Amino acid sequence: SMAEERNLWLQLKRNTKPVVWTRIESVAGLGIPDLHGFYQRCFWVELKIIKYNKINFSAHQIAWINRHISLGAPVFVLARDPRSKTIKLFSGSIVRSPHTVDRVPPLVSIPARPRSVDWEQVLALLASWCPGDSPLSIATNPTHLLH
Repeated sequence: SMAEERNLWLQLKRNTKPVVWTRIESVAGLGIPDLHGFYQRCFWVELKIIKYNKINFSAHQIAWINRHISLGAPVFVLARDPRSKTIKLFSGSIVRSPHTVDRVPPLVSIPARPRSVDWEQVLALLASWCPGDSPLSIATNPTHLLH
């Protein structure tokens, strides 16, 4: 629902203070993700709520994300699972995986009761992860961000 998505947005905003976020109004349409962010570089984030272990994307969203991901642009999907109360950050390439969400490894998973390090990992990934990177090298070694 819109309320759940707004909740996810507020949680993201509260926990990523260094990021300059721009909310893209859905009226913009044509599959543009919900959020444009800047923190050391530009990136895009689509907000989703997981339902029945699936994330639904419109055809426009799939096309936009696929096009950008295939060119190496940093596009993410931040999805909240209301059942487990976890929040998962995925590569935008998840639009290519029609499987159930639990078959796709997230870049990072934030538990219902997060520690600050969980959100620090999100920041590290937003700042430097690119399609094709191993998430672990970035998430576990934030010192590599200073390139």
